[in-house]
Amino acid sequence: MDKNGNPIFNSEKIENFSFENVEIISNYYTIKDNIDNKQSSVFINENPSLDDYWNFSSKLPSYYFMIADKGSVKGMLMLIPKNEDDSFFYNIIIPSKNENFQTASKLKGEISENRAKELAGIKKTKAFINNDVLKFNNKDFQILKYHDVIEEVKIIAKEKIINNHDNENFNIEEYIKTESKGGKLDFKNTVEKYDGSFINFKGILYNKKDFAISMWGAAVKKTGLKELNKVQLLWQEINERELTEPELKALQKGFEMEF
Repeated sequence: MDKNGNPIFNSEKIENFSFENVEIISNYYTIKDNIDNKQSSVFINENPSLDDYWNFSSKLPSYYFMIADKGSVKGMLMLIPKNEDDSFFYNIIIPSKNENFQTASKLKGEISENRAKELAGIKKTKAFINNDVLKFNNKDFQILKYHDVIEEVKIIAKEKIINNHDNENFNIEEYIKTESKGGKLDFKNTVEKYDGSFINFKGILYNKKDFAISMWGAAVKKTGLKELNKVQLLWQEINERELTEPELKALQKGFEMEF
């Protein structure tokens, strides 16, 4: 367990790369620091046997991937082996929707490429690789190529996470457009309930029009749109005109403040 009480499965980053306007971070769960580490959640033995090495290498996940957009994690995928038929499936998590589900992989293999390479680097195992086949303990095992995994991860990430997120953003924008004209995000009537021509809020004096824009900005941010530039463009699209300088300042203040 770590200091927060979470199980430890030690890993190392393989690479990160751009794809469809997001970043994919690829990680590998190592044999080292896990199989013989009592602090690891997948500890087997301080002095692993050949069977221990094989069971760890073939039955436990090798890879997990994070899909990030400007530092925000949009989704995670873990490739998990199904030992009964040398196939795999992905466990997928979408944090923003609190979703956790599985989808099948089309790939086949008895051991992942990174596991096979690490296993072959452990002198005790006397394992070696020849033509995408791992020779281990007098047996041959077909290797699942890392490149093939990456190509499949791209397809699944686009279908299950990236497009899912794009559709979510589209629905949010449509909701904002609908509710900004006489709906829940139209604050013109709200500000008219205040006495006088100006409203003093947290030490700043607004006219009613600008305060309604500030309230709109705060409310829109809460729907999930976090980029001021996008919100500004959306306001201008809804109202069919540019924001004046005072209006833009009011919008910015709404983004910064809690109402």
